[in-house]
Amino acid sequence: MRTNTLKAKLAAGEPVSGVLLTIPNADLVEMFGHLGYDFVFLDAQHGGIGVETARELMRAAELTHMTALVRVPRNDPSVILEYLEAGAGGIIVPNVMSQAEALAAVRAVKYAPWGNRGSMTSSRAAFYGIPRSGGEYMARANQETTVLPILEDREVLDVLPEVVSVDGVDAVLIGPGDLALSMGVPGGWSDPTVQAAVDRIHSAARAAGKGAIIVALDAADARRLRAQGYQGVMAITASLIADAARDFLQAMRGE
Repeated sequence: MRTNTLKAKLAAGEPVSGVLLTIPNADLVEMFGHLGYDFVFLDAQHGGIGVETARELMRAAELTHMTALVRVPRNDPSVILEYLEAGAGGIIVPNVMSQAEALAAVRAVKYAPWGNRGSMTSSRAAFYGIPRSGGEYMARANQETTVLPILEDREVLDVLPEVVSVDGVDAVLIGPGDLALSMGVPGGWSDPTVQAAVDRIHSAARAAGKGAIIVALDAADARRLRAQGYQGVMAITASLIADAARDFLQAMRGE
């Protein structure tokens, strides 16, 4: 099990920067790692990244000392286990709406006595069982693997303190797009009522001593979010590439 530099930075309260990979390409992951991003968000929920593809993307992240996080399709121990065994540095769990669901996510990621993850000590995550005993690997995996629930549903707003304070949750992700949908404001990312709910989640996380991570729409938005105290800010690969390519094309055309 590799040292999880992202987890260490989160625990220390240091700012972290990530990229949400919407173009699942290992060379692209490697490039962002060389640029200095702390983590890559591999999307197995909306991005169609299966375990075999994720494994190759994880290798590219590890090459550049970047932590690979996987958003699983659902809060299901059997699904979570597959990505953990492939070598995920952390699991992002969507649609967490209660303390029980947050606890279930933690238990699926951790080995006993912290959780109920099934034992497999010769997996890729365990370096195929070569450097350590099974017991040593499982203890280290419990220490190094991150758990990050996404809070993106109106229902969670009523139980925020209970959810964000769950032991084993390293930080929370905020999903303004889905939160807006659940509040009846489709596409209302910047709607004042949605932003007020986002602020409530952020404040609850900070009150519990947990970091909050959110997507930035562009560089100016990233600066604004940092100024607001967000510990983690993510860029979206497709947006970064498209915006840069559009600007360059306009420059070449003299526009």
